[in-house]
Amino acid sequence: MSNQELEIEQADFKQDAEEVAKLATQESALVEYVPKSKAPYRMNTLIPRNMAFEVQKSLNSIVKSKGNIDNYVRNQLKYESTKQLWNGLGAEQVDAVGLYLKQFENEQGIIIADQTGIGKGRQAAAVIRHAVMNDYIPVFFTKKPDLFTDMYRDLKAIGFENIRPFIVNTDTNAKIKDADGNVIFSPLSSSAQADLISNEIEFPTESPESIEYHKKIGKKLPDPDKVPTIKIPLTLDHLPLGYDMIFATYSQVQSAHPYKRMWIEKMVNNGIDGSKKYKKLIFILDESHMAGGFDSIIGTWMREVLPQTKACCFLSATFAKYPEVMPFYAKKTAIAETGLTDSNFVRSMTSGGLALQEIVASNLSESGQLIRR
Repeated sequence: MSNQELEIEQADFKQDAEEVAKLATQESALVEYVPKSKAPYRMNTLIPRNMAFEVQKSLNSIVKSKGNIDNYVRNQLKYESTKQLWNGLGAEQVDAVGLYLKQFENEQGIIIADQTGIGKGRQAAAVIRHAVMNDYIPVFFTKKPDLFTDMYRDLKAIGFENIRPFIVNTDTNAKIKDADGNVIFSPLSSSAQADLISNEIEFPTESPESIEYHKKIGKKLPDPDKVPTIKIPLTLDHLPLGYDMIFATYSQVQSAHPYKRMWIEKMVNNGIDGSKKYKKLIFILDESHMAGGFDSIIGTWMREVLPQTKACCFLSATFAKYPEVMPFYAKKTAIAETGLTDSNFVRSMTSGGLALQEIVASNLSESGQLIRR
C-alpha cells in the first residue's frame, strides 16, 4: 500500500459523526424523485435512497384508494379546476399535500423535510387553504414575525389571498405586506388583543384558582402577605368573529404573556368536529425543530396540546436536528407506536445515532408521514 493510499485509509477512519451525516446529502446517496402528480411544473428533485421506495409506496396507496392524486388534492382544496391547482403547486408539492391529506383523515401529521428551494412555504399554504375551506382553524407557527408576509405571499401564489388572520404577535415586524410593501394586515395593540381574547378576574392569592394558574404558567405563588390578590386572565375558548386563521411565532408560546398560549390551548381542547364556533385546530409548524425543546416551555406545551389537534404539518429541512425534539414529533406520527416514554425515546435516539435516525426516517416515510426532497 502506497503512502497516499495509507493516508486516504487513515482519513476515512477519522470521519466524525458530522462528516458521516453529510454523506446523506451527497448525490451518491440520492436518487431521482418521480412525482405521482402530472403537474406540468416539475423541479427534477432527488430523494434519499433510504426513503425513495417507501415514499412511492405511500403515494401508490393514495392513488389506489383515492384515484388520481391531482384530482384528490384539487377536490380537497376546493379548486374549481386542476389547472388552478397546477397554477399554484408543482408536481412535487402536490404529492406532499396529498400525503398530508391522507394523514389529516387519520388525525395524524406529516413531516415535510424538503431542502430550501422545493417550496415548503407553498405546501404550508396549501395546508392552510385546506383547513379554512373545510371549516377548521389553521394555526401557523414560525420563527420570526416578518415571515407572516412570506406566508401571505405563498397563499396568494396558490390563489388564496382573501384571508383574515389573527396575528398573535403585536410588534411592528408582524405587519403583513404585499409585494409592493403595502401593509395588508396589522396586528392589534397589546391592550386591544388582551381585551379581545381574555378577561382578567381578581382572586385571592391563596385561592385554588390562583394556585392552579401559577402551577400552569410555571411560576411561584407570590407572598400573600405582600400580594393579597392577583388578577388571572380567563381566555376565550374560540376564535373571535371576523378571523379565519392564527399567525404566531414560537416566542409567543415560549416567553410572551401566558394568556396567549392558554387561549390557543383552550381552543384545541374544546374543538368539536362540525362545530361552527368551536372548530378543531390544525397546526402548521414552520422550522418545526424550534418547537420541540425537551425541557423548554414551548416543547412541553406542544407535547401536551398536539394530540388534541385535528392534524399537524411539520416543516423543517433539519427536523431531527437534536434527539431531544423527537418525542415532539411522536405526538402526531407513528413514532408513538414505539411505546417509549418521552425521556426513554430521547435516550434511544441519542445512543442509536445516525443509524437509528435513518431507520426512523425510513419507517416514517413508509407510513406516509415523512417526505424529503
